[in-house]
Amino acid sequence: MDGKQNENSKMKTVIVTGGNRGIGLEICRQLDNLGFTVVLGSRDLKKGKEAAKPLSDHVIVKQLDVTLDESVLNLFEFINSEFGILDLLINNAGINPRHISDENGLLSRVKYIMEKKFPGVRRMVQPMAPLLRTSGIVPLKKTAKDVSLTRVKEIMETNFYGPWRMIQSFIPLLLKSGDGRIINMSSGMGELNSLSGDYPGYRLSKSSLNALTIMFSNELKESGIKVNAMCPGWVKTDMGGPDAPLHVSQGADTAVWLATEKEIPTGKFFRERNEINW
Repeated sequence: MDGKQNENSKMKTVIVTGGNRGIGLEICRQLDNLGFTVVLGSRDLKKGKEAAKPLSDHVIVKQLDVTLDESVLNLFEFINSEFGILDLLINNAGINPRHISDENGLLSRVKYIMEKKFPGVRRMVQPMAPLLRTSGIVPLKKTAKDVSLTRVKEIMETNFYGPWRMIQSFIPLLLKSGDGRIINMSSGMGELNSLSGDYPGYRLSKSSLNALTIMFSNELKESGIKVNAMCPGWVKTDMGGPDAPLHVSQGADTAVWLATEKEIPTGKFFRERNEINW
């Protein structure tokens, strides 16, 4: 599809970073069904193409690593050449150490597997957490006082600097939309009133992303570009784990609503389509 076809069909163009799995892939699926031209950004191009197979021809898979300037520039050049405009940027790509660092991930998977073989055993697994930590099978939970700052920097590079890099790069194309929108995938774990020392890198990355949302919403308000953040809730994904209460379609709903609702504010934080406190 070339830029002229896109213009003639009035299809809006959206980039979804981290679109090859979980909530990002579900956002791509829903927006594809609604007639958007979706550019699915995936750090691993092969995995992105595999994930997009059930989607329509209006979904274009492109390699994208939001931590690398060159990768972001390559995507910008493609969008600029192919469409000359961008209507929507959804900063979804992110990393969360929780699902690999403690029992919320490992133990939930143990419980899930054992339940399949031995129904009723799930309630017996959780008390094993202290023993698993002591033995080293499950790493000790790190807090702000002892977390590796190198690890914090890795999380910030993807969850905070990645969206900042994307926004800076694509503002020129969003300005051409007339209804440009930026949606940042945040988390309730970044709410200032509930900040604690557990998962400090992740929490800091999301509270920082919220601050970035406010900064850009104020800076871009006069241009007409609307910038908002959202919390998807605890969703059944590779990141959220099998015990999460929400289906992936529920996690994607607010992002799709912010993308499609005719009148939305700017500089706000949403969960389940309702504004929440920063």
